[in-house]
Amino acid sequence: MKRSWKPCLLVLALAAAWSIGAPQGSADPGLLLIAHGSPSRQWNEPVLELGRRVAAEAQKLGRFRAVRTAMLEAAQPDVATAVAELEREGCDRIVAVPLFIAPSGHSHFDVPAVLGIYSSPTTVAALAEEGAVPARPSVPVTLTQTLSEGRLLATYALDEVRKLSTSPGDEALVLLAHGDSDHGPLVDRLMRQIATYCCGQAGISYGDWAYVAVGQEYLSRGVPVIQDALKHRKRVLVVGVYLSLTASRLHERRARTAQHGRAESDLLASRDVAFSETAVVDHPELVSWILDAAGAALGPVGDGQPVAAAQASDHPVR
Repeated sequence: MKRSWKPCLLVLALAAAWSIGAPQGSADPGLLLIAHGSPSRQWNEPVLELGRRVAAEAQKLGRFRAVRTAMLEAAQPDVATAVAELEREGCDRIVAVPLFIAPSGHSHFDVPAVLGIYSSPTTVAALAEEGAVPARPSVPVTLTQTLSEGRLLATYALDEVRKLSTSPGDEALVLLAHGDSDHGPLVDRLMRQIATYCCGQAGISYGDWAYVAVGQEYLSRGVPVIQDALKHRKRVLVVGVYLSLTASRLHERRARTAQHGRAESDLLASRDVAFSETAVVDHPELVSWILDAAGAALGPVGDGQPVAAAQASDHPVR
Protein backbone atom coordinates (compact mmCIF):
# COMPACT_ATOMS: atom_id res chain seq x y z
CA MET A 1 0.00 0.00 0.00
CA LYS A 2 1.60 3.28 -1.07
CA ARG A 3 0.84 6.45 0.83
CA SER A 4 2.55 9.02 2.95
CA TRP A 5 1.76 9.96 6.55
CA LYS A 6 3.38 11.88 9.34
CA PRO A 7 3.68 10.33 12.80
CA CYS A 8 1.71 12.15 15.45
CA LEU A 9 2.22 11.97 19.19
CA LEU A 10 -1.51 11.56 19.57
CA VAL A 11 -1.23 8.08 18.07
CA LEU A 12 0.71 6.94 21.13
CA ALA A 13 -2.40 7.52 23.23
CA LEU A 14 -4.80 5.70 20.89
CA ALA A 15 -4.17 2.22 22.33
CA ALA A 16 -5.68 3.31 25.61
CA ALA A 17 -8.58 5.06 23.94
CA TRP A 18 -9.50 2.11 21.69
CA SER A 19 -10.70 0.01 24.62
CA ILE A 20 -12.57 2.75 26.53
CA GLY A 21 -16.03 1.57 27.35
CA ALA A 22 -15.12 -2.10 27.03
CA PRO A 23 -16.80 -4.12 29.79
CA GLN A 24 -14.28 -5.80 32.06
CA GLY A 25 -14.90 -9.51 32.47
CA SER A 26 -16.98 -9.60 29.29
CA ALA A 27 -19.09 -12.76 29.30
CA ASP A 28 -19.11 -13.41 25.56
CA PRO A 29 -16.00 -11.96 23.92
CA GLY A 30 -15.00 -12.68 20.36
CA LEU A 31 -11.46 -13.06 19.06
CA LEU A 32 -10.40 -11.64 15.69
CA LEU A 33 -7.04 -12.45 14.09
CA ILE A 34 -5.93 -9.91 11.46
CA ALA A 35 -3.18 -10.68 8.94
CA HIS A 36 -2.01 -8.59 6.01
CA GLY A 37 -3.32 -10.92 3.32
CA SER A 38 -1.91 -11.76 -0.09
CA PRO A 39 -3.18 -12.52 -3.61
CA SER A 40 -1.33 -15.82 -3.14
CA ARG A 41 -3.37 -18.65 -1.69
CA GLN A 42 -0.08 -20.27 -0.68
CA TRP A 43 0.50 -17.35 1.71
CA ASN A 44 -3.07 -17.10 3.03
CA GLU A 45 -3.86 -20.75 3.70
CA PRO A 46 -1.35 -21.22 6.56
CA VAL A 47 -2.81 -18.13 8.24
CA LEU A 48 -6.35 -19.45 7.89
CA GLU A 49 -5.18 -22.80 9.26
CA LEU A 50 -3.66 -20.94 12.22
CA GLY A 51 -7.06 -19.40 12.83
CA ARG A 52 -8.61 -22.86 12.93
CA ARG A 53 -6.00 -24.00 15.45
CA VAL A 54 -6.63 -20.95 17.63
CA ALA A 55 -10.40 -21.53 17.44
CA ALA A 56 -10.01 -25.16 18.51
CA GLU A 57 -7.81 -24.23 21.47
CA ALA A 58 -10.08 -21.34 22.47
CA GLN A 59 -13.07 -23.67 22.44
CA LYS A 60 -11.18 -26.14 24.60
CA LEU A 61 -10.38 -23.40 27.12
CA GLY A 62 -13.87 -21.92 26.93
CA ARG A 63 -12.50 -18.37 26.84
CA PHE A 64 -13.97 -16.91 23.65
CA ARG A 65 -17.45 -17.28 22.23
CA ALA A 66 -16.19 -17.26 18.63
CA VAL A 67 -12.95 -16.82 16.66
CA ARG A 68 -12.52 -15.37 13.19
CA THR A 69 -9.54 -14.73 10.90
CA ALA A 70 -9.49 -11.78 8.48
CA MET A 71 -7.14 -10.17 5.97
CA LEU A 72 -6.33 -6.47 5.92
CA GLU A 73 -6.19 -6.41 2.12
CA ALA A 74 -5.73 -8.46 -1.05
CA ALA A 75 -7.79 -11.43 0.15
CA GLN A 76 -10.95 -12.65 1.82
CA PRO A 77 -12.38 -12.86 4.42
CA ASP A 78 -12.03 -9.15 5.12
CA VAL A 79 -12.15 -7.42 8.50
CA ALA A 80 -15.60 -5.87 8.11
CA THR A 81 -17.13 -9.26 7.31
CA ALA A 82 -15.38 -10.94 10.25
CA VAL A 83 -16.51 -8.23 12.70
CA ALA A 84 -20.11 -8.59 11.51
CA GLU A 85 -19.93 -12.37 11.91
CA LEU A 86 -18.62 -12.09 15.48
CA GLU A 87 -21.47 -9.75 16.37
CA ARG A 88 -24.01 -12.14 14.84
CA GLU A 89 -22.47 -14.90 16.98
CA GLY A 90 -23.50 -12.86 20.02
CA CYS A 91 -20.09 -11.51 21.02
CA ASP A 92 -20.45 -8.50 23.33
CA ARG A 93 -16.84 -7.43 22.86
CA ILE A 94 -14.12 -8.10 20.27
CA VAL A 95 -10.41 -8.50 20.92
CA ALA A 96 -8.39 -8.04 17.71
CA VAL A 97 -4.87 -9.49 17.50
CA PRO A 98 -2.78 -8.08 14.59
CA LEU A 99 -0.53 -10.80 13.17
CA PHE A 100 2.23 -8.39 12.16
CA ILE A 101 5.88 -8.95 13.04
CA ALA A 102 6.53 -5.41 14.32
CA PRO A 103 4.78 -2.07 14.78
CA SER A 104 4.25 -0.34 11.45
CA GLY A 105 1.91 1.89 9.51
CA HIS A 106 -0.33 -1.15 9.13
CA SER A 107 -0.64 -1.84 12.86
CA HIS A 108 -0.78 1.84 13.92
CA PHE A 109 -3.11 3.19 11.24
CA ASP A 110 -4.53 0.70 8.74
CA VAL A 111 -5.74 -1.96 11.16
CA PRO A 112 -7.45 0.49 13.56
CA ALA A 113 -9.05 2.26 10.59
CA VAL A 114 -10.40 -0.92 9.03
CA LEU A 115 -11.70 -1.97 12.46
CA GLY A 116 -13.68 1.28 12.57
CA ILE A 117 -11.96 2.53 15.74
CA TYR A 118 -9.68 5.13 14.14
CA SER A 119 -10.77 7.85 11.75
CA SER A 120 -8.43 9.25 9.10
CA PRO A 121 -9.62 10.30 5.64
CA THR A 122 -6.12 9.69 4.24
CA THR A 123 -5.88 6.18 5.65
CA VAL A 124 -9.44 5.25 4.71
CA ALA A 125 -8.85 6.48 1.15
CA ALA A 126 -5.67 4.42 0.89
CA LEU A 127 -7.50 1.36 2.18
CA ALA A 128 -10.31 1.93 -0.30
CA GLU A 129 -7.78 1.77 -3.14
CA GLU A 130 -6.97 -1.74 -1.92
CA GLY A 131 -10.66 -2.66 -1.73
CA ALA A 132 -10.80 -2.57 2.09
CA VAL A 133 -14.05 -1.35 3.67
CA PRO A 134 -13.98 -0.18 7.32
CA ALA A 135 -16.06 -2.15 9.79
CA ARG A 136 -18.83 -0.47 11.76
CA PRO A 137 -18.76 -2.36 15.07
CA SER A 138 -21.61 -1.94 17.53
CA VAL A 139 -19.64 -3.54 20.38
CA PRO A 140 -16.37 -2.41 22.03
CA VAL A 141 -13.17 -3.41 20.19
CA THR A 142 -9.73 -3.76 21.80
CA LEU A 143 -6.60 -3.99 19.63
CA THR A 144 -3.59 -5.82 21.09
CA GLN A 145 0.15 -5.62 20.44
CA THR A 146 2.01 -7.05 17.45
CA LEU A 147 4.10 -10.23 17.52
CA SER A 148 7.18 -8.21 18.47
CA GLU A 149 6.26 -8.18 22.16
CA GLY A 150 7.26 -11.13 24.31
CA ARG A 151 9.67 -13.96 23.51
CA LEU A 152 7.81 -15.59 20.60
CA LEU A 153 9.95 -14.28 17.73
CA ALA A 154 13.24 -14.84 19.55
CA THR A 155 12.17 -18.38 20.44
CA TYR A 156 11.11 -19.05 16.85
CA ALA A 157 14.40 -17.75 15.43
CA LEU A 158 16.50 -19.72 17.92
CA ASP A 159 14.61 -22.92 17.12
CA GLU A 160 15.35 -22.36 13.42
CA VAL A 161 19.02 -21.67 14.14
CA ARG A 162 19.34 -24.89 16.11
CA LYS A 163 17.78 -26.86 13.26
CA LEU A 164 20.36 -25.49 10.81
CA SER A 165 23.49 -25.20 12.93
CA THR A 166 26.24 -27.82 12.72
CA SER A 167 29.35 -25.93 13.87
CA PRO A 168 28.48 -22.68 15.69
CA GLY A 169 32.08 -21.43 15.86
CA ASP A 170 32.28 -21.38 12.06
CA GLU A 171 28.82 -19.94 11.42
CA ALA A 172 27.14 -16.57 10.97
CA LEU A 173 23.46 -15.74 11.36
CA VAL A 174 21.52 -13.51 8.95
CA LEU A 175 17.91 -12.55 9.63
CA LEU A 176 15.60 -11.45 6.82
CA ALA A 177 12.75 -9.14 7.73
CA HIS A 178 10.21 -6.69 6.39
CA GLY A 179 11.43 -3.30 7.58
CA ASP A 180 8.94 -0.43 7.60
CA SER A 181 10.95 2.70 6.74
CA ASP A 182 8.70 4.88 8.90
CA HIS A 183 9.29 2.62 11.89
CA GLY A 184 12.89 1.72 11.06
CA PRO A 185 14.34 2.21 14.57
CA LEU A 186 11.69 -0.07 16.10
CA VAL A 187 12.30 -2.87 13.59
CA ASP A 188 16.07 -2.41 13.77
CA ARG A 189 16.01 -2.74 17.55
CA LEU A 190 13.84 -5.86 17.31
CA MET A 191 16.20 -7.52 14.81
CA ARG A 192 19.21 -6.65 16.97
CA GLN A 193 17.54 -8.17 20.03
CA ILE A 194 16.62 -11.38 18.21
CA ALA A 195 20.06 -11.74 16.58
CA THR A 196 21.85 -11.09 19.88
CA TYR A 197 19.70 -13.59 21.71
CA CYS A 198 20.14 -16.30 19.07
CA CYS A 199 23.90 -15.79 18.84
CA GLY A 200 24.30 -15.87 22.59
CA GLN A 201 22.20 -19.01 23.02
CA ALA A 202 23.65 -20.90 20.03
CA GLY A 203 27.31 -19.93 20.45
CA ILE A 204 27.48 -17.96 17.19
CA SER A 205 29.64 -14.82 17.23
CA TYR A 206 28.50 -13.08 14.01
CA GLY A 207 25.00 -11.85 13.32
CA ASP A 208 23.44 -9.46 10.84
CA TRP A 209 20.07 -8.71 9.27
CA ALA A 210 18.55 -7.26 6.13
CA TYR A 211 15.23 -5.61 5.31
CA VAL A 212 13.92 -7.13 2.10
CA ALA A 213 10.21 -6.27 2.36
CA VAL A 214 8.23 -9.39 1.40
CA GLY A 215 10.95 -10.38 -1.02
CA GLN A 216 11.06 -7.56 -3.57
CA GLU A 217 14.43 -6.29 -2.33
CA TYR A 218 15.99 -9.64 -1.54
CA LEU A 219 18.46 -9.61 -4.43
CA SER A 220 19.57 -6.03 -3.83
CA ARG A 221 19.65 -6.06 -0.02
CA GLY A 222 19.48 -9.60 1.30
CA VAL A 223 22.00 -11.39 -0.90
CA PRO A 224 24.79 -8.81 -0.30
CA VAL A 225 24.42 -9.23 3.48
CA ILE A 226 24.64 -13.03 3.11
CA GLN A 227 27.67 -12.74 0.86
CA ASP A 228 29.35 -10.37 3.32
CA ALA A 229 28.73 -12.83 6.14
CA LEU A 230 30.47 -15.53 4.07
CA LYS A 231 33.58 -13.37 4.08
CA HIS A 232 33.70 -13.63 7.86
CA ARG A 233 32.51 -17.17 8.51
CA LYS A 234 32.58 -20.47 6.64
CA ARG A 235 28.84 -21.02 6.79
CA VAL A 236 25.76 -18.76 7.00
CA LEU A 237 22.39 -19.59 8.55
CA VAL A 238 19.56 -17.53 7.03
CA VAL A 239 16.31 -17.21 8.99
CA GLY A 240 13.28 -15.31 7.71
CA VAL A 241 11.27 -13.47 10.35
CA TYR A 242 7.99 -13.57 8.43
CA LEU A 243 4.52 -14.72 9.38
CA SER A 244 3.86 -17.02 6.42
CA LEU A 245 6.98 -16.96 4.24
CA THR A 246 10.11 -19.06 4.76
CA ALA A 247 13.65 -17.94 3.99
CA SER A 248 14.15 -20.94 1.70
CA ARG A 249 11.02 -20.22 -0.35
CA LEU A 250 11.84 -16.52 -0.59
CA HIS A 251 15.38 -17.23 -1.80
CA GLU A 252 14.38 -19.89 -4.27
CA ARG A 253 11.61 -17.77 -5.77
CA ARG A 254 13.76 -14.66 -6.18
CA ALA A 255 17.05 -16.28 -7.13
CA ARG A 256 15.65 -18.56 -9.82
CA THR A 257 13.67 -15.74 -11.46
CA ALA A 258 16.51 -13.18 -11.45
CA GLN A 259 17.48 -12.11 -14.95
CA HIS A 260 21.13 -12.01 -13.99
CA GLY A 261 20.95 -14.36 -11.08
CA ARG A 262 24.05 -16.50 -11.56
CA ALA A 263 25.51 -15.49 -8.21
CA GLU A 264 22.14 -15.91 -6.52
CA SER A 265 21.59 -19.32 -8.09
CA ASP A 266 25.07 -20.38 -7.02
CA LEU A 267 24.22 -19.24 -3.52
CA LEU A 268 21.11 -21.41 -3.61
CA ALA A 269 23.18 -24.48 -4.43
CA SER A 270 25.96 -23.65 -1.98
CA ARG A 271 26.45 -25.96 0.98
CA ASP A 272 27.83 -22.94 2.84
CA VAL A 273 24.42 -21.28 3.14
CA ALA A 274 21.47 -22.87 4.94
CA PHE A 275 17.98 -21.38 4.71
CA SER A 276 15.26 -21.96 7.29
CA GLU A 277 12.22 -23.82 5.99
CA THR A 278 9.66 -22.90 8.64
CA ALA A 279 7.67 -19.66 9.03
CA VAL A 280 6.48 -18.03 12.26
CA VAL A 281 2.93 -19.22 11.55
CA ASP A 282 4.10 -22.82 12.04
CA HIS A 283 5.73 -22.29 15.43
CA PRO A 284 4.03 -24.35 18.17
CA GLU A 285 4.00 -21.44 20.66
CA LEU A 286 2.13 -19.03 18.38
CA VAL A 287 -1.36 -20.24 19.37
CA SER A 288 -0.57 -19.77 23.05
CA TRP A 289 0.92 -16.34 22.40
CA ILE A 290 -2.25 -15.22 20.61
CA LEU A 291 -4.56 -16.49 23.34
CA ASP A 292 -2.37 -14.97 26.06
CA ALA A 293 -2.32 -11.59 24.29
CA ALA A 294 -6.08 -11.67 23.80
CA GLY A 295 -6.66 -12.91 27.34
CA ALA A 296 -4.60 -10.07 28.79
CA ALA A 297 -6.88 -7.61 26.99
CA LEU A 298 -9.87 -9.08 28.80
CA GLY A 299 -8.44 -8.57 32.26
CA PRO A 300 -5.27 -7.72 34.20
CA VAL A 301 -2.15 -7.51 32.06
CA GLY A 302 0.14 -10.52 32.50
CA ASP A 303 3.84 -10.48 33.19
CA GLY A 304 5.03 -11.14 29.64
CA GLN A 305 8.80 -10.64 29.34
CA PRO A 306 10.08 -8.52 26.43
CA VAL A 307 12.67 -9.91 24.07
CA ALA A 308 15.04 -7.23 25.38
CA ALA A 309 15.42 -9.26 28.56
CA ALA A 310 17.24 -11.90 26.52
CA GLN A 311 19.96 -9.57 25.25
CA ALA A 312 22.69 -10.57 27.68
CA SER A 313 25.45 -12.13 25.61
CA ASP A 314 29.20 -12.00 25.23
CA HIS A 315 28.84 -12.45 21.48
CA PRO A 316 28.76 -9.19 19.51
CA VAL A 317 26.51 -8.95 16.49
CA ARG A 318 26.88 -6.69 13.51
